[in-house]
Amino acid sequence: MISRISGKINHLTEDIITVELNGLYYDVMIPSGLYDRLRDVQLSGNNVMLYTFDYIEAGDMKSYHYPRLVGFTDPVDKEFFQSFTTVSGLGIKKALKSLTLPIRQIATAIETKDAATLARLPGIGRRMAEKVIAELCGKMARFALAKGEEPLVTPPRERPDFAEEAMAVLLQLQYKRAEAEKMVESALRDNPRIKSAEDLITAIFNQANPAAGKESR
Repeated sequence: MISRISGKINHLTEDIITVELNGLYYDVMIPSGLYDRLRDVQLSGNNVMLYTFDYIEAGDMKSYHYPRLVGFTDPVDKEFFQSFTTVSGLGIKKALKSLTLPIRQIATAIETKDAATLARLPGIGRRMAEKVIAELCGKMARFALAKGEEPLVTPPRERPDFAEEAMAVLLQLQYKRAEAEKMVESALRDNPRIKSAEDLITAIFNQANPAAGKESR
């Protein structure tokens, strides 16, 4: 089991970080709320330390299975997530997208049997909330005492109308929807003053071609 990875950040998105260590490149799934702090580490050129655990993901065919790594910057967050995902039916990917509240609030909701709060987490719902409480209540008190105030997942934000226009352009250019979504989100995050689809497309182009972006300034 790989419990920690420390190395240079080779590539970073809101879902996956690629860490280079002694010539080997490790793709590690991360919760989206870690993106900003990891981006700061990437820009500084410093090594990143991730507390990781691995699991096997079943592919579309029964004979295909893929090893995956999940990583966190805090060992307490890792321990909480490992406990959280012991709930039957709560998969790793669903759980990674559900953590839109700080872990202490989620743990408190479990310990106080507050199913309504848990049900509001993305992908959880009332039935899964009740299952989480049934299987974890009495086991999460120490996480409820955690001091962290930031959620591990950035809640989805509403996009301006012109973002959909830019999406349509990218889809016409044969980009896959998931790929286009990431390009639009990344450009909007780095350029919050964008006001039109044309400017958004330009920003996406400049991100893909940094030299062109510098020349246009």
